[in-house]
This record gives sequence, C-alpha cells and structure tokens, in this order.
Amino acid sequence: MPKSKFLRYPKDRLAALAGANALRAIREGLLWTMPCLLVSALFLVLSVVARQLGLPAAFADLLLGVHDKLAGIMPLLVGASIGYMLSIRHRLPHLPTAFLCLSYVVIAQSVLAPYPQLAATLVLFIAIVSPLGNVPLMARLYRRRWTRLAPDGLISENVRDTLNMVVPGLLTAGLVVLVLSAALRIPGVTQFNIPMDMASLDSPFITGPLIAALNSVLWFFGIHGFHALAPIMNVMDQATMLNAASANAGYEGMYALNSTLLGAFVFIGGSGATLSLVAAILLFSRSNSLRVLALASLPVSLLNVNEILLFGLPLILNPRLLAPFVLVPVTNTLIALGTVQLGWLTPATLTLPLTSPVLFNAYVGAGGHWSGAALQVALLALGACIYAPYVIALERQRTDSATVYFKSLDTTFPRLREESLLYANDPVVSTYTNRARRQAEISRIRTISEYDFYLEFQPQISLRSGLCTGCEALLRATGPEGTQQAPLEFLRWLAQADLMREVDLWVARQAVLQCQQWHAQGFTLPMTINVTAGTLTSSVYLDKLIRILAQTHGQVSVELTEDALVEDAQALHTAFGHLHDIGARIYIDDFGTGYSALSYLHQFQIDAVKIDRSFVVAQSSDRGALVMSGLLRFCEALNLQIIVEGVETDQQLRALTSSAEIIVQGWYYSKALTGEHIMDYTRQRQQASPMEAPA
Repeated sequence: MPKSKFLRYPKDRLAALAGANALRAIREGLLWTMPCLLVSALFLVLSVVARQLGLPAAFADLLLGVHDKLAGIMPLLVGASIGYMLSIRHRLPHLPTAFLCLSYVVIAQSVLAPYPQLAATLVLFIAIVSPLGNVPLMARLYRRRWTRLAPDGLISENVRDTLNMVVPGLLTAGLVVLVLSAALRIPGVTQFNIPMDMASLDSPFITGPLIAALNSVLWFFGIHGFHALAPIMNVMDQATMLNAASANAGYEGMYALNSTLLGAFVFIGGSGATLSLVAAILLFSRSNSLRVLALASLPVSLLNVNEILLFGLPLILNPRLLAPFVLVPVTNTLIALGTVQLGWLTPATLTLPLTSPVLFNAYVGAGGHWSGAALQVALLALGACIYAPYVIALERQRTDSATVYFKSLDTTFPRLREESLLYANDPVVSTYTNRARRQAEISRIRTISEYDFYLEFQPQISLRSGLCTGCEALLRATGPEGTQQAPLEFLRWLAQADLMREVDLWVARQAVLQCQQWHAQGFTLPMTINVTAGTLTSSVYLDKLIRILAQTHGQVSVELTEDALVEDAQALHTAFGHLHDIGARIYIDDFGTGYSALSYLHQFQIDAVKIDRSFVVAQSSDRGALVMSGLLRFCEALNLQIIVEGVETDQQLRALTSSAEIIVQGWYYSKALTGEHIMDYTRQRQQASPMEAPA
C-alpha cells in the first residue's frame, strides 16, 4: 500500500498543478492567440512563396511587413487574453480587466524601450506574468469601498463596473512602472538576456537538443514554447539570414542550427514532433476515441500545429508521454544536424515560419532538393517508432484497468467508458478530473472484486400464527481480512459500475441453490430476492432470471423498490407476467418512501408491499401513527399482503393492528441468519406456542 501511494503521489501533484488557476489562465489565454499566430505565419509563408516565384520584391516585403506587425502585437494579445481568463476567476469586469492587462504590456515596452535586447527577452514574459499578480490585486482593490467612483443604483451596471475599475487600474499600472523602474536600477539587469547568442550556435549538437528539450518541457507545463522562447527563435532566424548572406557571397552557410531546420526537421507536426504521435496512434491504437482525436488533429499537424493533441489527449502534464515528447524532437535535432555535418544537407538559407506545411518546409529548407523531404519522412517514421511503445502501453493500461474479474460473483467488469475531450471547457483539468474519478472507481471495483459474497436470510414472522412464513435473501460480503463489509457501500459502487444486473442473476442462482439444498433436507421456506429495474426491463436478463427462478416452482419471489415502477411500464408488465407464470410473486420494497407508489399500484399486478422501517419508527408520534394506520387500511382495501420491515421493539410491534394478516421482518424476532440456522429457527417457531401475536 505505501508503494502504491508513493507511485500515485506525483500524478496527484500533476493533477493539482494542471488545475492551478494560473496555469489554466496561461493555457487558455495562449490558446486564444493561436488564430492570430496562424494568420501571422500565413503571411510569412506567402512572403517566402512570393520571393520563390519571383514576384515583385515590394509585394513580398508587404507580406513580410504584415507578419512583423502581427508578431509585434502578440505580447499585447497574450496579456489581454490571460487577463480576461483571470477576470472570470476573480469576478472582475472582463473587458476592462483585459484592456488593463494589455496596457501593462505597453507600459513594459515603453519602459524597456531604451534596452532593446532586454525588451526582446522580457516583454513576452512580462505579458504572461504581470496579469498573474495584477489581476488578483485589482480584485482586492475593486472590492474596497474607497476605490469605487460609481455608487450602486444610479447608473447602468456596465458603466458602474467600468468606472469602478479606474482606481484599481491606476494603482496597479503605477505598481508596474515602479517595479520595472526599480528593476532597471539593479546592476546587470539591463544586460540580461537568455543565455544564448550567435556564439552558442558554434556548438549545435549541445545547443540544438537543449532548445528542443526546453520547448517540450515548457509545453509539458502548459506554457507556449514558441512564445516563451521568442528571443532564442530570433537568434535562430538571424542564423538563417546569415546563411543566406553567405550563400549570396558564394560561400556555404556556417550555421547548421537555425529556425528553418527546427521547423522542418525537429518540430514535425508541432512541439514534440507530434505528427509522429499521430502516426503511432493510427498505426498501433485500437481505441476509437484516440483514433478520432488523432484524425481530428492530422490536418493542423501538417502545419506544425498540435494544440488539439496537447489539450485533447492531453500531452500537457501527462507523465506517461513526457519521455517521448522530449526524446523525439531531441533525436530529430541530432539526426538533422548530423546530415548537415556530413554534407548530405546544406544549411538552410530561407527563413520559414514554424507553421510552414510539412514536406514543403523540408523541400524549401533543403534548398529545393527532395532529399529534405525524404529526411523528414524518415524522421517522422523514426518518431512514430519511439512513440509506439508508449501508445501501446497507454492502450494496455486502459484495457487492463478497464477489466476486473469478481471471483466470488463469477462476473466481470469489462468496461471503462471512453470520453471525448475535444469539446470540454478545460480539457486538461477535465481529463485529470475524469482520470481521477475513473481511477477511484476502478480501484474501488478492484477492492470489491476480492470480497467473498454470500447470502443471509432474515425471517418473516406472521403476527397471526407466530410462525416463520418466509424470508428475504440479503447479499453480504466479507473482505480479504474477513471483515464484514457494509452492503450499502459496495452495492452503491456496483451500481455505478453498471454491474447490478449481473449481481441480480448471481443472487438468484444462489437463492435457487439454497432452496434446492433445503428441499434435499426435507425443508421448504418461501424466499424473496431483491431485483433491480434494469434486470426486469432487459429482455436478455429477464429471460435469464426467469429460467433461473423457474427451477423453484414459485418458492423464490422478487422484490423491487417502488422507484423502479417509473421505468419502462410496458417492459415491467411483461416481466411481471412472466414471473407470475412461473409462480413467483411481486413485492414492492420500502413502500411509501420513493415515487408516489399509490399511483402505480393500480397499473401493475402487485402481490405484496413491504412497509418501510421509517413508518414504524414514526409511530411514536400521533401523526406518524395515523400515517401507519392509513397505510395498513389502504393495503387491506387492495387485498395486498402486508410485510412490515424494521420492527425492533415490543412497543413498535404492539402498535401494528389490522384485520389482515401482518408479516413482520425485523430484529425484534431475528437478524439475518445463514441457510442452516434459519432452518433451525423456523422449526423452533413451529414447536413453540402457535399464538404469539400481541394482545
């Protein structure tokens, strides 16, 4: 047990991390910027195509300029979208909060403008982080009376909320200026940069795998790798442009590691080279939900966009896929750099966005040679082989955890519902929530599968004769340590696992077996078993039940709760007819506690009702006594056999009066007994005075 807890602990921590409000805001906010990112990438692709086709340079420059402008506003969009997400969490006016977060990015750009290198490194980071601190602070200020400019009730709600955001917005904006100004006074801050420059590219076999791994690790925690690594990507773009300058001067490019190589041969299908994962799922998985997800992500994966898999599978905070998610792009990097080092591939001289189409980017990146496309296909196949064992393990884990065999009940729990996560509000949080729920269900079912199930029989005593006239079969279970298990608990879990129909049949078989054992010893006693509505309304399970009970020629009857009567009325009529044909009787259990059974009794052929214990206990009050009396008179009028459950005291017993025969089932006479003991108990009652009814 300690080992399993230790193994589960990291997953539980990751599940909690996945649900953190800050990470959720970052994930959702960055996801909202994806259309703008794709539009920006499209203009860059078009500019490259225009130059390749020999179109006027002014037209290509125009397309490139649009791309640059769109790329320049990405930090603003990131800040606004994350602020919008956090405004929902902190119950602030959404658009004013988003616009304020956008203004913080503008403030940061202005304050850092004298330091371009620092700005290129930190602006996007500030766009992501500043809302995380400022929005909660705005929420605290927004709820302070002294910050409100507009009182309630005098103006419209929209105007009031907007005006009341002015003071919190001014204060937090001033705080941003103060923090940035103070930071710039710290020695060395103005020279801060991500530790990478053109000199780092002289060791591509170290720098390249580090970039690939870092990008995957950032995405694993839900942080957009391309955005977070923007300064590094700028260096990669510079390397491509320097290669182009060298080529124009008649020399071979000197930087094997560049942005085009990353987009064409490392991030094939997006971060983690997930086009290989798509291929692995389609080739090795038989899970319909996984295959549908892979097919849905395939079109955008061809543009190196993989958010559908990242958020739908998910890959984010999924420890089962972390290793290949890092390993595949690192492997791609080393192989691609090796081909350049060996001279099989020339250093790229054209700058292509990471979202350039697959095969096209490899062809162009290789200088217009199909060797680039061949290399990309080979890397795609290799990545699929690396992902394959993890996909197979994921498939096996789903299958293994979905099947649980009950040794005692001789039945199987073979099903783990597969749920589509493509349209969830927050796929990552929903996935981990559902996974935790399913794991709890599977764990509980596995525990229950180790129980030993058996039947006990509670006697039913006639107040008129004092004899034991029947019994109810009750399902019992003991755990592996021999401890008695609470029926309400394990029955609830069995019902959630949709196993109650199998349980009903098992109970029926055991009841019939007990009746046959009694008959072999010259003893008979009518018995009732509890059956759920699902068994009676299913033609397959009803046929099985009828064949089982028919062996006792009416000695075993059926109880069902009154809420079952609201199920399929026609199917219940059919079931009751078949049960009556074999001599079985129909009992309504817990009568009076569920759905208005009075309105259903005239619709069905009911033989007896079992009045719930709650009415017995309520007899201590005058109103409760009147209700019990009314129920007894009602049953008399309909000529229904009456069984009163839960009688435990002499006072409760003496309060039961009726002109009809009343059968009592409760601890006053006996608890549930084994099959052997109830034979002795019944014979003892027969030998005792036949008149034990209270005066």
